[in-house]
Amino acid sequence: MSGSTWVQNKTELFEGELVVFQRANSPNFYMRVYIARESKHYQKSLKTKSQYEAIERAKVEYKILQQKVAKEEKVFTITLREAIEGWYDNELKRERRGVITNSTFLKKTRYIRNTFAPHFGLETRVNDISNNQMIEFIDMRLRRVKKKSSLKQEVSCIKTFYNSYLIKKGYVFKIPEIPEFTSRKGDTAKREDTFNLKEWEKLYKFMREWVKPKNVSRIRIANSAYGKKENKEKEMNDWEYLMEIHRRTVIRELILIAGSTGLRLPSEILSLKWGDIRVKKEKFVGMFNADKETEQLVAIIKVGKDMKTGARTAQGLAGSYFIRLKNYYRTELNYEPKDTDYVFMEFFGRRKFNALDRYALYRIWGELIRDCGLNRIDFQLYHMRHFFITQSIYNGVDLLLISKNCGNSPNTIFNHYEHIEMEKQTQKLLQRRNTKEVMENEIEI
Repeated sequence: MSGSTWVQNKTELFEGELVVFQRANSPNFYMRVYIARESKHYQKSLKTKSQYEAIERAKVEYKILQQKVAKEEKVFTITLREAIEGWYDNELKRERRGVITNSTFLKKTRYIRNTFAPHFGLETRVNDISNNQMIEFIDMRLRRVKKKSSLKQEVSCIKTFYNSYLIKKGYVFKIPEIPEFTSRKGDTAKREDTFNLKEWEKLYKFMREWVKPKNVSRIRIANSAYGKKENKEKEMNDWEYLMEIHRRTVIRELILIAGSTGLRLPSEILSLKWGDIRVKKEKFVGMFNADKETEQLVAIIKVGKDMKTGARTAQGLAGSYFIRLKNYYRTELNYEPKDTDYVFMEFFGRRKFNALDRYALYRIWGELIRDCGLNRIDFQLYHMRHFFITQSIYNGVDLLLISKNCGNSPNTIFNHYEHIEMEKQTQKLLQRRNTKEVMENEIEI
């Protein structure tokens, strides 16, 4: 370095291991340290024109580097973006080997990508996340999640991310400090509100016009921005427009089926293939009139073993929706669905014949709820499952049957929906016997 003309005002510290200098083309000072274990020079701007301030900052940075080297932690580590890409590939291999289920793989990678990483920034170096930053993140999540049990699952995802990849690969030495918190019984009680009958009616009636091509605008107005923050509109080209029409048609049936079966969204419902579906006719008495017998099309659905609670059979009054969707593929798209095809299938673009893109589902759902004016609460996809369970309880269906159909334990259904059962039983609770008649019937002996 002594012969270089672009290095000025050089100061060597710690027997020459740390060098502080200026470049000829910059007024700021820089530092440089050779990391022998990684055979690289570490160089960083000290962001000051003062030589004294630069030296003090360089000493602090040098001590941090020495601590990392002492812990055998890599100095030249990777960004969160690079870490997620590597971890995703690693977890995908574990899923293919059967070590983890597909639902676990999707849940954990989705959380790290969509919640954890954006908070810290994708270009942040993984070993730059401090204890204080992690504590602030967990405290923020505590304020936002509905149940502390959900945060426990999030912490499990974070620990897996660090232990199975970052620490194992040597990118960090340990997991930043995660503060303790407790989950009490009240944290898991009572599900959030869901659609009432009038809101559900408003939704399915709105969708009748919403799916018609004449009502699909070529200008898509997003709930969130496209690209730049100020860009809230996107003009679709021809194939994007056709894809949007198709997605609306498919999503309409998906919503109706979800509200009629209680399937989990998006995991269970998007995994369905036509071979998983059977439809049969059933006769019911008293469904719409006390004495009238009606015929309904019941859907019998095989839920795969890779789903959250394993394999099961679910049933619901959704047969007509499956039939209408299959006829749409046949008549409108001139395509005969095979048993191996996804029920909710993309038909345009690079994802053709794959399952409906879950991010498109989230986007279109948000825009649908906005456009039909349902704003009493922040309606999410999972509210359709809650709607099915809530209405089943009001209809007098046994909690054990509901739990089997929905893939939950009876205790889970009881704990989450006890308030619905109590509301249904209010009349019985307030009912009073004829005490006068009771007293008249008592006989003294």
